[in-house]
Amino acid sequence: MPMLLGSKGKDILQWRASAELVAELEKRLVGKWGRSSAKEAEALLRQFIEGLDHELEYENDLQREISALEEGIDEITSPELLPTLLARHREVVSAHFRRRQSVLALCGICNSLHDRAVSKVAALAGERMQQLGQGNPPLHALIVCGDRGRGEQTLESVNRYLLLHEEEKSRSIMFSRQLSTSLKEAGLLAGDHLFWHGTLSNWRALVAGDAGGDEKEGASPLGNGSPLVPELEWRLEAMTDLHQVTGDAGLASAALSSAARTVLEEKNRGHFLQLARRVIALPLALGRFGRWRLEKDGEHRGEMDLQLLGIDPLVMTVRVLAVQAGVVAPGTVARIQSLLEKGFLTVELSERLLKAYQCLMQTRILSEIKTEQPGSWVNSEELDMEQDERLRVSLDTVLNLQKIAYQRMVGMG
Repeated sequence: MPMLLGSKGKDILQWRASAELVAELEKRLVGKWGRSSAKEAEALLRQFIEGLDHELEYENDLQREISALEEGIDEITSPELLPTLLARHREVVSAHFRRRQSVLALCGICNSLHDRAVSKVAALAGERMQQLGQGNPPLHALIVCGDRGRGEQTLESVNRYLLLHEEEKSRSIMFSRQLSTSLKEAGLLAGDHLFWHGTLSNWRALVAGDAGGDEKEGASPLGNGSPLVPELEWRLEAMTDLHQVTGDAGLASAALSSAARTVLEEKNRGHFLQLARRVIALPLALGRFGRWRLEKDGEHRGEMDLQLLGIDPLVMTVRVLAVQAGVVAPGTVARIQSLLEKGFLTVELSERLLKAYQCLMQTRILSEIKTEQPGSWVNSEELDMEQDERLRVSLDTVLNLQKIAYQRMVGMG
């Protein structure tokens, strides 16, 4: 079952899915075996084993490709050399996804390659400082926020990068400039608005809602998240969807702990509940009377934005529920499983949500493969009946989640 590839732990959902899979295989084999002679049964088993060997060899080939890419990343001498390797990575992972359709497997590979690439670029930025006579890099930690922070990196993910460093000194400023420049040269940083740097004190002020300077209230120095929730969503993501990529573990741990404490302090306060209400009410791609919400103009005219109107509402609603429940797991799948364990979700809804997540993310990845751009654009006229039904069921599941979140966070408030 591709949806469960990469899952960890003995959770209820894995047990149930595995039991269903084994039961189905047993049913098919018994039916086939009962009508077969000994020779036919032997041939069937041989065919089964050969097919399994073929699939295992395919996975071994993939691992060899990935290992070669990792070695290539380790050996580059300049950030400008990285895009060629990332393009090859994209080809390899895209081919694997077309064959396996496993979202968790793709995300796992992309998470690992992302971290290796960013770590190498950070090292090269430090070397460039030394070559320019600017001294050694200061004590620092580089944290990523967004898709990679949740462990959901895809082919075209756009992340925010947070550089924590020592108190404001010339070396800290020079290193931040070298790192942001190197990340852009490597094709990993989409714009200056997605790069933030500061001290631990600056970080604590940022997550507390006091960015300082001339920032407007609620404005994000990191770049906004969903345009439908432009004011405070970035802060919640910046406090919960974090992952250390490289640098000093102690500094990173202090930053993540500070963010976690702020979440605990604010989860019952008015502005968080206000954000929760807005997240729970986000529109979905499936509107009234079962009609698709389509773009009315622009290059995507006649298409629907399943990132904005499908994945974002699912990820954000699960996030606010996780915050309320005290769940610290960073990824959407892990959060769903933890919400199930805490009794916030039923087994049936949890299974449906995992399938909805799988469906919506599959659609996004296929869109990224096709367009080589971030986002998840779908032309409803190109969907066959099965695809159309899967999307409708997935979005209906997200709507059910929003209703439950409303009952828990608003209706009883």
